[in-house]
Amino acid sequence: MRPTASSSLPAQLFSPTPQASGPGGQGVVGAATPQPNSTAPADPAKVAARIDAVNPAAKGTLGAVSVDLASGRTLYSRGADTMLAPASNLKVLTGIALLDAVDAGTRFSTRVVRTDKASASPSAAGSAAGSAAITLVGGGDPYLLSVPSASYPQFASTLNLAHSAAAALKAQGVTTVTLSYDSTLFTGPDWNSDWPASYADQVTHISSLWVDEGRPAGATSRSTTPALQAAQVFAGQLRAAGITVSGTPSAAKAPASASQLAAVASAPVEDLLKRALLSSDNAATEVLSRQMAIASGQPASFLGAAAALQQHLTRIGAWRSGAVIKDGCGLSRNNRVSATMLERAWRFALTTSRTEALADLVPVAGVAGSLSNRFSGAGEVTGRGVVHAKTGSLTGVSSLSGWVRTADGRVVVQAMILNNSPDVEAAHTWLDTAWSAVAGCGCTA
Repeated sequence: MRPTASSSLPAQLFSPTPQASGPGGQGVVGAATPQPNSTAPADPAKVAARIDAVNPAAKGTLGAVSVDLASGRTLYSRGADTMLAPASNLKVLTGIALLDAVDAGTRFSTRVVRTDKASASPSAAGSAAGSAAITLVGGGDPYLLSVPSASYPQFASTLNLAHSAAAALKAQGVTTVTLSYDSTLFTGPDWNSDWPASYADQVTHISSLWVDEGRPAGATSRSTTPALQAAQVFAGQLRAAGITVSGTPSAAKAPASASQLAAVASAPVEDLLKRALLSSDNAATEVLSRQMAIASGQPASFLGAAAALQQHLTRIGAWRSGAVIKDGCGLSRNNRVSATMLERAWRFALTTSRTEALADLVPVAGVAGSLSNRFSGAGEVTGRGVVHAKTGSLTGVSSLSGWVRTADGRVVVQAMILNNSPDVEAAHTWLDTAWSAVAGCGCTA
């Protein structure tokens, strides 16, 4: 179901109903990309009055801005240029930069290559002896699975890769291999110095090679050596496919001349980003931020990704002096962006063909993703189904940015960041109520 420009969908249409797959997964999903409205200009005084009337008032330091997408007119502004910790709303900026950097439909491949000398000639002595050296090469697929999933979209799996590699090896007369793994696509530290050790349950050590985000076979803890773990899983799958794997996997960079045996491609980049944004996936976003860095000509590291993000935000007119980027996912408490930066980035995204897919990649109030269980209280239900926004939460930090279709059919871009808030639930309630106040607005001047 798609919202129209002339009506506000009734809240009862969005009662929670189970979905077959996907994070969040309640109620109506798949909103239309917003188009600039053609209604009369909005009255900023009416919008501001509705937001300021939310009771109790927001506690903490607020940075907020609302802008009419069609006209660019500012409808509400409170501390909009104050640099604040955005929490996971930083993922929005990373996502916009990613879509700006790579072509639509881009996929990232995980490969198996043959690295022994006999690879150039299957009839050579190594092949005749039935043995070979192979390397599992990580391509930075954040959602590479150990086994295929029946859900949509289809994510790549090492099981399918192992079956293809085993078939190729047997065709070359090889039944025994030594296995290496190559995770050198990404550089620099795999753990951000701004992340305390306690974040190990929130984010995996970043690698261009892992399976199930470093938690295969239903493991509850995240691996600190996810590339090695992926190679071990792959080795077991090769054995099950009839290939003997000698010894234990070791790290080694595959030579450029190595011949490819098999490969699996990730889901398209838009699907990868959608899953990361819906579930606010820190680990996957960090991987995607490195893909963005590579596509932008920067090193695939924390520093390179931060430089690439600044590069893209500057190009689209969203960067502001005083901003600080420490990671791509927003876990660092030292990140600093303003509501204006988020609003400018959102307006670029929604009005630019290369990035407009972002409109449908974020949670929907009361419906999907990290907003599926919000917008349910008194004064909040007006926003259900018409607020499309990314959440952000750290201790003392709550944020929400995105777009909303109002009762009079206009699209309003909003960014609201609360820092130093003493109560996360109260902060969420204020944000949800403020957004719903705008959603229900017939605010024509």
